[in-house]
Amino acid sequence: MGRIVITHTVENVANWKQFDDERAANIGAFGTDIQSYVDPNGSNAVAISMNVTDLDGLKTFMQSEICGSIMSKHGVIKPVTTYCSES
Repeated sequence: MGRIVITHTVENVANWKQFDDERAANIGAFGTDIQSYVDPNGSNAVAISMNVTDLDGLKTFMQSEICGSIMSKHGVIKPVTTYCSES
C-alpha cells in the first residue's frame, strides 16, 4: 500500500498537537512515517499522513469504539476524510 492522508477539523489545534505521540502510538501498528500537519493560516483544519502497511487493519481500527474515544479526547470533529496514493 502507499501513503494516506487523513484530514479533519479539531476543536482546538494546540490540544490536538499535544497528543501527537499518543496518536502515533495508536496508529503505528498500521503504518510508518506518521506525520501531523496544521493549517498555516490558523484554521482548525489538520491532517495526518503515513505509509500504510495494513490498510484493512487501519480501516477496522478507525471504526472501533477505542478509536472513537481517542478521537473525542483529541477534539476531532467529523467528518474524517482519507486519501490514498496508488503506489
